[in-house]
Amino acid sequence: MAQKRKLRITPKFIVLLTVLCVVFACALYLSQEQKLKEIAEKEAALRQEYQALQNEEQRLEYMIEYAKSEEYLIQYAREKLGFVLPDDVRFDIED
Repeated sequence: MAQKRKLRITPKFIVLLTVLCVVFACALYLSQEQKLKEIAEKEAALRQEYQALQNEEQRLEYMIEYAKSEEYLIQYAREKLGFVLPDDVRFDIED
């Protein structure tokens, strides 16, 4: 009959198990730090893009408001349609 081997926990085994746990924990920590760094870089890029889009939105809102103004209508009529105000002098230059 085969004898059953008793499982003994020796100090070497405890040290080895502790070292393995510490190495695993360090590897996990470094992996998480790298991921956090990548996420922070991506967040910074997205914040910069968001700020640029907000600036563009403000510019477009200003342009919309300006397009609704009487000043813009007068400027458009003069430049594109060739209209003049009653007190203005119109010069026709033909090549």
